[in-house]
Amino acid sequence: MDFFGQQAASRRLSRRLVALFILAVVAVVAVVNVIVLTVVAAIGRSQAPTGEPGLPLPDAGWMANNPGTVLLTTLLVLGTVGLASLYKSMKLSSGGGAVARTLGGERVSPDTRDPLRRRLLNVVEEMAIASGVPVPEVYVLEQETAINAFAAGHNAANAAVAVTRGTLENLDRAELQGVIAHEFAHILNGDMRLNTRLIGLLFGLMVVAIIGRTVLRHAPRGGGNRKGGGAVALVLLAALAVTIVGHVGLFFGRLIQAAVSRSRETLADASAVQFTRDPSGIRNALVKIGALSQGSRLVDADAQEVSHMLFAPGVRQLFASHPPLVARIRAIDPRFDPREFDAVRSRLLASRERAAAEAAVESAPGAADRLKQVLGQAVVVAPAAVAELVGNPGEAEVEAAGEIRVSLPDELLVAASDPGQARALFLALSLDPDGDARGRQLAFLESELGAEIAAAARQLNLVVDALQPRQRMPALLRLFPSLRRLSRAERARLLAFLNALLVREGRVSVYFYALRKLAQVQLRDEVERRSGLPGNRSLEASAGDLQVLFSVLAAHGHGDASAVRIAYDSGLQQLLPRQRPEFAPQTNWPAALDAALNRLDRLAPAGKQLLVEALTRTIAHDQRLTVPESELLRAVCATLHCPLPPLLGTAGPSAQG
Repeated sequence: MDFFGQQAASRRLSRRLVALFILAVVAVVAVVNVIVLTVVAAIGRSQAPTGEPGLPLPDAGWMANNPGTVLLTTLLVLGTVGLASLYKSMKLSSGGGAVARTLGGERVSPDTRDPLRRRLLNVVEEMAIASGVPVPEVYVLEQETAINAFAAGHNAANAAVAVTRGTLENLDRAELQGVIAHEFAHILNGDMRLNTRLIGLLFGLMVVAIIGRTVLRHAPRGGGNRKGGGAVALVLLAALAVTIVGHVGLFFGRLIQAAVSRSRETLADASAVQFTRDPSGIRNALVKIGALSQGSRLVDADAQEVSHMLFAPGVRQLFASHPPLVARIRAIDPRFDPREFDAVRSRLLASRERAAAEAAVESAPGAADRLKQVLGQAVVVAPAAVAELVGNPGEAEVEAAGEIRVSLPDELLVAASDPGQARALFLALSLDPDGDARGRQLAFLESELGAEIAAAARQLNLVVDALQPRQRMPALLRLFPSLRRLSRAERARLLAFLNALLVREGRVSVYFYALRKLAQVQLRDEVERRSGLPGNRSLEASAGDLQVLFSVLAAHGHGDASAVRIAYDSGLQQLLPRQRPEFAPQTNWPAALDAALNRLDRLAPAGKQLLVEALTRTIAHDQRLTVPESELLRAVCATLHCPLPPLLGTAGPSAQG
């Protein structure tokens, strides 16, 4: 999967969706105007002494002579559609959890004792660690016995993953991992953001039909005289027409929805196979959908609104939102025989029992030797290979993420499950380990957020200090489900503290600055509900910001002046070959770097791809990354919304780059 190419495609698709939505609204406005003007003209003629029979159609001249009616009707329709879309979008603005709760989803607590839920959490956390994105909230649709799932939200920081109870009970771990990998592909590809936006847009078109049905239901069915009865009949006829128009608008909306969903579902299936390197997982999950009597159909009445974002079709509709099930399976396994559905159906009961038993022993830590290797090894890299890993974890990264997950200490896991303790741990992870710097930062924390919160963060210092470099970023990203349970005001205060902390400390480690910046970026995306759409700035227009970034990284990663210059030039010489700015030492580098990273986040996707390669060259100009260097690279990339998986020994085939 090409992360940067998919980001660019997502931006193009987003613009196209908005354009098609506008065209659908314009068509609805035009038709409603014709209906209203026809009814107004008919009522006027029916009440005149010389009224003419029949239903007159307004011509261009009549419409030109009644601009007030045309303007009022247009404004009413636009206002209705716009306000309805805005209302629905605002309801969903809090993140993917709002979509899951609409369908009756129950949030899975980190301390759940349900073995199937525990296994689900483990799989989601491993996929998040492997992808380098915050752990999303996890929901279960307990009332749904079908096999289905979806990811919702505006960005990775406020995402939620929801699965049905049937998914937990019918799938084994490999199959569940295939489904979750599919949903993470939607998060990383930008599909999730588009799908969530579609819900709001389609609701605006749906409201026109709802208004027409309401008028039909409550309008009087007769009049006191012939003229009155004729007027009522015209109103009823207009309401029927508006209802039809609303459904026509919704028809085109569903058509857009289905076309977008079908193409992106195929890509997500392929990405899921790439993430896990186990085609049998997602393949067998799809086979079980075909074998199960309930299949993937949901019973909730609101399922129609989210049909385009489901793992498999959830409702019956005219336009299929997903490719045919057999076609999806054969894209993964060309030798699939549909007769397998019957054989699998008879094995489902035994499969459920085996899944429950497997989940019960899922959480046991182990593989200590492999864990030490994952946490401690240096990395031999090729910069282009590192860029290809952005948003694109593979089997090795997912396995390493599982080892990192089980390595996190119990004290951290307990703190991460409580919102107040998660906030304290979030702050503790954001502080510098140096004694003097940490003392200043804790004093500032107490003055800004209060003595109680500062004391809670101070108590967790020992837990944080014991973490190895590869454990720090996963520990930080794991806190977001609990942080979302804080009030919006509490999260805003936390963000304000990080904003101030980033620019006030001039004597800090660049590695811990990057972790603190990562915490700020992810929290800002969640609190401010940023869409995270890629920008369009060019590298040439960002030369000053690139100078700041590479000067800081080179100066902090190397000792003598000549090594600093070599590291600086190794990155920028291919990024800006014609007009490369000279190395410039930064006196107040935290403030300068903070502003530079914020602006560089608006680079076009192709520019970000080149930037990741250049960053790799500068941070590891000797073509080797130590673990702290690799985690610094990951943290910087994450602040640019280029999530990078854990870098292992297989990150590049050679040292040539």
